[in-house]
Amino acid sequence: MGVVEFEDVFVKYETYTGGVLALRGVTFSLGEKEIVLIMGPSGSGKTTVLKAILGLVRPLHGSVRVFGTEPKDEKRALKVRRKIGYLTQEGTMINELTVWENIRFYAKGRGRSLNEESVRKLAERLNIGAVLDKHPNQLSGGELKRAELLMVLSDNPELLLLDEPTSMLDAENSEVIVELISELRGGVPMVITSHDPRLEKVSDRVLRIVGGKLVGE
Repeated sequence: MGVVEFEDVFVKYETYTGGVLALRGVTFSLGEKEIVLIMGPSGSGKTTVLKAILGLVRPLHGSVRVFGTEPKDEKRALKVRRKIGYLTQEGTMINELTVWENIRFYAKGRGRSLNEESVRKLAERLNIGAVLDKHPNQLSGGELKRAELLMVLSDNPELLLLDEPTSMLDAENSEVIVELISELRGGVPMVITSHDPRLEKVSDRVLRIVGGKLVGE
């Protein structure tokens, strides 16, 4: 049994102009130590795959299982989410708190332990050791992206979902992220969505999605 299992999953969004199928018969699995990279154009359904894993959207048809559980209701979905580190494109840090305060608040809300020395070392690895006492709105886009990644890694999640982890980063800092993912390979399973071809070299499998359908591996 995989960490994540999709079986013929359809997801539909309701809009002002009617229903739109965001996923169309998606089937794939993620092994215990695998990195699966999902690539495709904007609006192709990549982020919807991650939201389905988190139980933030429900399948119209088919099944999604995460750690052997279907996150069909909020109670089950919350239990699943507490095991997952989710890097969003939009960011989730609270501007009224410093980066450090955000990280502590994040870990406390998930009921997870925090090794502050390890977090500081990882911050240095990500080249953001100097911004831990700053507020998110004081950071550049690239610094904020790396601070968000630091936060989702801080409590040692059992599964990582990374939505466009190198977007808004220059070449040097993108390479830092790629190298870090490579170092984590084999330790924690990941589903990554991206347009960045550099992430292909650190992934075990690359799935391509167009119009909500998986079109190749």
